[in-house]
Amino acid sequence: MPEPVTTAPGWLRHYARHRPDAVALTCWSEGEIRRRLTFGELSRLVHTVARALRRLDAGPAGRVVLVLPNDERFTTALLATIASGLVPVPAPAPHTVRAEAFEQRLRGIVADCRPTLVVTSDAWRDRVRPVLDDPTARPGTRTRTRTWEELLADGRDASPDTAAPDVRTGSRQAPAFLQYTSGSTGSPKGVVINHRALLSSCRQAARFYGESVTDIAVTWVPLHHDMGLITGVLRPLFSGYESVLVPPECFARRPGDWLAAITACGGTLSSAPDFAYDLCARRTTDDETAALDLRTWRVARSAGEVVRAATAERFTARFAPVGFRAQGLCPSYGMAEATLTLTATTPAAPPLHLAVGTDALRGGRAVPAGPEDPATPLLSSGTPLPGTRVRIGDGRRGEQHVGEIHVRGPQLFSGYWRRPARRSRWHATKDLGFLHGGHLFVLGRTDDVLVHHGRNFYPADILTVCADVPGLRPGRCAAFIVAHADAGEHLCLVAEASDGADAPPPAQVATQVRRRLAQALDLYLSQVALLPRGGLPVTTSGKVRVAETKRRFEEGTLPVLWPRASAADNT
Repeated sequence: MPEPVTTAPGWLRHYARHRPDAVALTCWSEGEIRRRLTFGELSRLVHTVARALRRLDAGPAGRVVLVLPNDERFTTALLATIASGLVPVPAPAPHTVRAEAFEQRLRGIVADCRPTLVVTSDAWRDRVRPVLDDPTARPGTRTRTRTWEELLADGRDASPDTAAPDVRTGSRQAPAFLQYTSGSTGSPKGVVINHRALLSSCRQAARFYGESVTDIAVTWVPLHHDMGLITGVLRPLFSGYESVLVPPECFARRPGDWLAAITACGGTLSSAPDFAYDLCARRTTDDETAALDLRTWRVARSAGEVVRAATAERFTARFAPVGFRAQGLCPSYGMAEATLTLTATTPAAPPLHLAVGTDALRGGRAVPAGPEDPATPLLSSGTPLPGTRVRIGDGRRGEQHVGEIHVRGPQLFSGYWRRPARRSRWHATKDLGFLHGGHLFVLGRTDDVLVHHGRNFYPADILTVCADVPGLRPGRCAAFIVAHADAGEHLCLVAEASDGADAPPPAQVATQVRRRLAQALDLYLSQVALLPRGGLPVTTSGKVRVAETKRRFEEGTLPVLWPRASAADNT
């Protein structure tokens, strides 16, 4: 990408001019390619939608909330918004999350960023507009809503004098978009990503992963999520390669569809959280696996949550017979505040496998386990990207020290929307980890770590043990401590139970999870509560909201399947 081109619409214009007939975007759904757009076609579509946005007179730097599917509608609306001098704000889609989470999240985003416009689709208009209705709002102050289809029609009808200008932002410090955090441990905040940070992030990734126009990215991750947005839209635009977009609901119904899209389209780059790799390994049938060919997949990024060594081993073993290479599974670490990525691995620079002493780790030190010591296997999230620095705490303690991860780099955000600007070059992440051999190992969120009887218990370890308990849904549990004035601390686990016909009885599941946590982690539960599928409160990116789960548990408002009220004293 030529150096003067600093904005995402500019990247598209560059490739539309120099590679107009190359495929830019492929929409995959239900086992087949539905639509394909070249760089030239995508550029013309963006220009049409931008023309319609200009007619709405949304004002300079007005926010435009995008509630759109994982297809060309999201991509064109995002780029048209930036090209019109406005600030896009990706928001969750109504059909990919629970109704409660969608409504709460959309209302929170709208209340915080105060948009001039919400863009959705014809199919979702009736789901979106009621969420935005505020009967107390003054006439003329309610949020306007337009559908993508309406904008497209308006843009085609617009006269030439309303054509969108060739926008080149006056400053690289101007916002490129607002990315709202997941809110798994608190209220979501609007992360301001400026053009400089976005350019730096895409340039870093292109260099680190060796990206080129011959690559093909495949993603099912929702485009309102930073992983989906950056790896499915913006990085491909920067380096000029094809992006294949898969609806998240296709992955939810059948995880193997993700791998089928990689097979059919020859995907070389694809990213997903740890749980997605685990689901594929567990739920892809033998017949589905036999139809796959994963030889083209050179970088399978695992990020967005703690990367578990057991998941990497299970996924690799399951799909090695159809061409997946073990060195292709590349953990990385990042966050919305870093325009996605801070540390990463590649097939040529693989992650470190480290077995640390379990007892020492609970005491806040990461030391290699001795031959006879209880060990916790860990997988690193790699080394810092070019220009990025990582330290633990203030950086004055040794590599064996476990503490809060602090980061610094050109891809970091400007600040949070409607909050004071970020002053320090270092950003405290609220993630817990340690450094070893230059690699970062991530253990979880500082907010979610259990400190019980003077020892630390990490969420990833608890999830790993629970994932192998028959009758529990993998990744759907929350552990926390409830203080009782008369009985001290109670260690509680709330989990969603499997709903299959062959699921074990709830009492047996509770006994098994108690036994396994005690054996594996020396962790002894005071209470176990089992919920139905969908009973745990989650964020729009699927993370369990631990603090909210604890609050509802204490209030008695969770939909508990077991124990029933009469058996509550025996849990």
